[in-house]
Amino acid sequence: MMASSSDDVAPVEKLLKLEQLDVDLYRSAEPLYMAKGARGLYGGNVISQSLMAAINTVPPEYNVHSMHCYFVLAGDPSLPVLYKVQHVRDGHSFITRTVQARQRGRCIFTTTISFQTAVKSTLSHQPEYPGSFLPQPDELPNYTAIVGELYKNGTITKGELMSAEQLSSIIPTDTRVVMNEYPDGTPPDQKKNYMWVRAKGKIKNEGAHTMALAYFSDNAFLGTSARVNGVNAKDIAMMVSLDHSIYFHAPFKADEWMLYEMDSPWTGSARGLVFGKMFTQDGTLAASVVQEGVVRFSDTAAKTNSKL
Repeated sequence: MMASSSDDVAPVEKLLKLEQLDVDLYRSAEPLYMAKGARGLYGGNVISQSLMAAINTVPPEYNVHSMHCYFVLAGDPSLPVLYKVQHVRDGHSFITRTVQARQRGRCIFTTTISFQTAVKSTLSHQPEYPGSFLPQPDELPNYTAIVGELYKNGTITKGELMSAEQLSSIIPTDTRVVMNEYPDGTPPDQKKNYMWVRAKGKIKNEGAHTMALAYFSDNAFLGTSARVNGVNAKDIAMMVSLDHSIYFHAPFKADEWMLYEMDSPWTGSARGLVFGKMFTQDGTLAASVVQEGVVRFSDTAAKTNSKL
């Protein structure tokens, strides 16, 4: 039997690795991802690592059921991030932690996370699973195939193609986007975006499934508020997350396909509000996500897009 090596670890597990410096104090161990043109670190980095830091301070019989986050400052990818955990409450059924992510002595992100022991519920319901009516992930092209086609038809340059291929090798998740078309005149709040997502590789650590979902919950999420309004990414001058909440409902495997349903009920005051639901492929609602962020147009685009 071949011995396992670090190469067998799923990329997302490597990315989420933390070093413990002291009691309730952790530091990111791997370089963190920042998207091209972004103002700071990808939000999923600090969301997932803050969650991991908190989980390290909680007994294993408690499971996270919600986390509420605020992005305070843009993170610097050239520096490690420090995570300081505060024990707010240790109750019989619930435990509460707050985590601050810091760089250069300043708070860049803060979250409050609640954990609960397993308990049976007399009530149980969830929304209808939309995946049965959508193309399945193996019927859709992956990211590399999409950008390759864009290069072939002249939409992107060779340099952009190379950047996209490099990005694909860095991102620890596999995504398949469902292209939806709506009749003219459909209100933005009635449009939905769908994306299949899973962690690349096989996750070995059971606890890492939760962190992986937290990581990709921020992927293309805020952009939903622009897409349902027919706005192109090139017309957006600034898109920054302000806050992010996740409610965990049921067990799931983040290295298996999950369907991410996204919609936007409101935009205004240069902000967008987006809601998300993550389903397992068998139709179970695993998590609900809410985010608000700043969405600002370039000067030219702003003249023709006043809704945001």
